[in-house]
Amino acid sequence: MVYIKEFRLTTGRDSLQKITAEINETVKESKITNGTVIVETAHSTAGILKVTSFGEEVLEDIVKEMRRIVPARINYIHQDSPENAAGHIKSSLFGSSLSLIVKDGRLLCEGKQEICFADYDGPRERTYSVCVMGE
Repeated sequence: MVYIKEFRLTTGRDSLQKITAEINETVKESKITNGTVIVETAHSTAGILKVTSFGEEVLEDIVKEMRRIVPARINYIHQDSPENAAGHIKSSLFGSSLSLIVKDGRLLCEGKQEICFADYDGPRERTYSVCVMGE
């Protein structure tokens, strides 16, 4: 069985928004007990990340380090804007999809990790899709 649901959210530049609750709800709606979940965004300046659920400071640290590793600067060959060029690089480095395991109707990472939508070039309205597959 396959169950797919699309979500919309409004983001800010270099932001991480927790989407774990929406993914958990999608797994419940799918009625799939064991299988996999794929979370994906089709935006080329956004991504999907899995991080520890150990507090908001971790999210702040991740954003800070992403900015340090790939700063917005004016000497990128891609000239749309410095933030946009950096956003494409961040998306390529950190990924735009995530695979998760469903066991006994729940995400295996539940309670230990958060799934976040990362926007590297907002603010914008964005979308992501959740596909639950299994039995």
